[in-house]
Amino acid sequence: MQVVRVGDVQPGARLPRAALLERVRARQGCAHVPELALLRDVLYLLQGISGAHVQLHTERRPARDDGALAQDAPTDVLRLTFDERHGTIPLPVQDRIHRLAELGQLYVRVREFVDAHAQQADARRTTQSLCHFLAVQLTAYYALVADLEARWHRVAEGAPDAPALTLHTLVQETREPLLRMRLMSTIVESCRDAHGGRLVSTIHAYTLTGDPFVRQFTATLLDHVSRPFFACLSRWIYDGELDDPSGEFFVALQPRPPAPARARDELGGAADEGTNAADVWHSKFVLRRELLPSFLSEHFARKIFSTGRSLNFIRCSCGEADWAAMHATLHATNRERTLRYSDMVGLEHAIDAVYAAASGHLVDTFLHRFRLWEHLRALKEYLLLAKGDFADALMASLGPSLSRPAHTLHQHNLSAALETAIRTSNAQYDDPDILRRLDARSLEFGAGDTGWDTFTLEYRVESPVSAVLDASAMAGYQILFHYLWKLQRVEAAVTAAWVDTVATNKALLRARRADAAPTAHATRRALLHLDEMIHFVRQLQGFCQLEVIAYSWHALEHEFAHHPGADLDQLIETHRTYLHTLISNALLRGGKRGQADHLADEVRAQLDAILAYCAALDDLARLATTELARRASGLAPRADTADAPERSVAHCAARLDATHAAFQQRLVAMIAVLERHPNLSVRDLARRWNFNVYYRRPRDTDATTRTVRP
Repeated sequence: MQVVRVGDVQPGARLPRAALLERVRARQGCAHVPELALLRDVLYLLQGISGAHVQLHTERRPARDDGALAQDAPTDVLRLTFDERHGTIPLPVQDRIHRLAELGQLYVRVREFVDAHAQQADARRTTQSLCHFLAVQLTAYYALVADLEARWHRVAEGAPDAPALTLHTLVQETREPLLRMRLMSTIVESCRDAHGGRLVSTIHAYTLTGDPFVRQFTATLLDHVSRPFFACLSRWIYDGELDDPSGEFFVALQPRPPAPARARDELGGAADEGTNAADVWHSKFVLRRELLPSFLSEHFARKIFSTGRSLNFIRCSCGEADWAAMHATLHATNRERTLRYSDMVGLEHAIDAVYAAASGHLVDTFLHRFRLWEHLRALKEYLLLAKGDFADALMASLGPSLSRPAHTLHQHNLSAALETAIRTSNAQYDDPDILRRLDARSLEFGAGDTGWDTFTLEYRVESPVSAVLDASAMAGYQILFHYLWKLQRVEAAVTAAWVDTVATNKALLRARRADAAPTAHATRRALLHLDEMIHFVRQLQGFCQLEVIAYSWHALEHEFAHHPGADLDQLIETHRTYLHTLISNALLRGGKRGQADHLADEVRAQLDAILAYCAALDDLARLATTELARRASGLAPRADTADAPERSVAHCAARLDATHAAFQQRLVAMIAVLERHPNLSVRDLARRWNFNVYYRRPRDTDATTRTVRP
């Protein structure tokens, strides 16, 4: 196309509008500002500095109606002002300058962020890493601006080999730096108040885009910024140490954790808070989900948390020998691997391997070196009375003493009775280390308490086994012991009462006295009642020992044998499930909505009724034996009234009948509830008690419709 010069136009010729506009401006002295001068100003703008024809000035961002500043924009906004006193700047040119000035504005924002955090002495590691990456990018930006200035000087000096430099070419050449600076500015604004895992998560969100440039740049940035995080992660999963002075990691140390609410035992009382390995495992470290990077799932984070906690526990609670062996294994297999964001597959493999090694070693240490399985077996055999001959021997040696007031019990007598029970049973062949942990003692007592109310058998464990068998777990075993011990007591009492009643009845029959007939009749009826009560107690004992304890123990063995990859948390949870099952099933819980312990209360009432029946039967036997002895020696009846013994026998017989009626009525109601129990094993207890449908007789129809007392 031919270029038309204003001076070359002949008179009367038609001029293009641009040429006419240029002639008018020339006459008025308003020519265009030279592009070279504008380029010089643009180079200043790229550095956040005003030029001769284009000035930068800062404006406060507008406030909302309520006077508060908007939160999605920077506090100060840079504005451009064009000075056209020495020449005009066309609108298309102004538009290009605006585009180029945006790069300078973003540069200023990023530089201010870096400068502000570089001056902070307590800047966090991830923030420092972000600033370092941004500083490297700014250095590359400075090199770009310096190169453009050198090119401008060559063009201004008229160098023949000077490369072309125009506003258009400048826009093209700064396109990629502009995208990079936009992204850095956006990240800077998003991360002003974030740190640690939250900052990493904020940056990671920008990788979830379809733009390949944004995704690649953000991944490079994240790989650099996350290095402090992965350094802390590496120290945690390989050494079990928390090197996090700025509090940026998602695992935190609680050197002085707040005292937790005291654990509640199964009866609602407060259990003693552990002060050893249980506190180290449960309370020393805490998982902070708010600082968990978004590229790590919570399941994966719990593996990381468990790995470091296991290593720390091995070092702090299991002894130096265990720690040295574990540390050598990790160092030989995985320590050479560098954890970083750009290798997430390698990260997952490394953590899985370390988790398996640390957790497996810790569980193996508990089960073998610290003999957790032997301790659990000892708890089953002694506190759960699964070793029957020991329970019988202990009952025989302690029974007479426990019937006396609680204040008459002395520790040395209880210890001697326990030692006797061990020596006279198969317990004498058990490991001495297990036996020395057993202790018989008396709890605190009040007025009117007997030894039966205060006696308890304890089993002591030390650290680190106390991490599994903590205060709450031992309180659960105490609940079971007291319940099973009462069953043992009642079974012994009702069996002894049956034997004594048989002997009394035989004595009455040998006397062949007409006045002894009512007593003999009462004793024969009592034998029938005792048969019912013995059946009740022994079926309940069999249910507890076979259906509950033995079955749950078998399930626990199966769980330990078929889950070798479990960590200590899973081991603790497995034991808690086992203990919870024991307590729930043995105490017949869950039979009625809203009343979890109503069946347990009924069982206790039944056992108390049996003891009351035995006490009344003892009174009857004592009365009958005394009178037989007096008459056999030729003495007259007691000196009060002739019919006083008969009235006493009638009174004892009435007590027996009333106690048995309450026992039978309660049992019928319990069977009705048990037959609808959701647990099949517990439901089977109803069939044990009523195997011959004795409690479904027509004459008891009214009784079977009654419900259990609340």
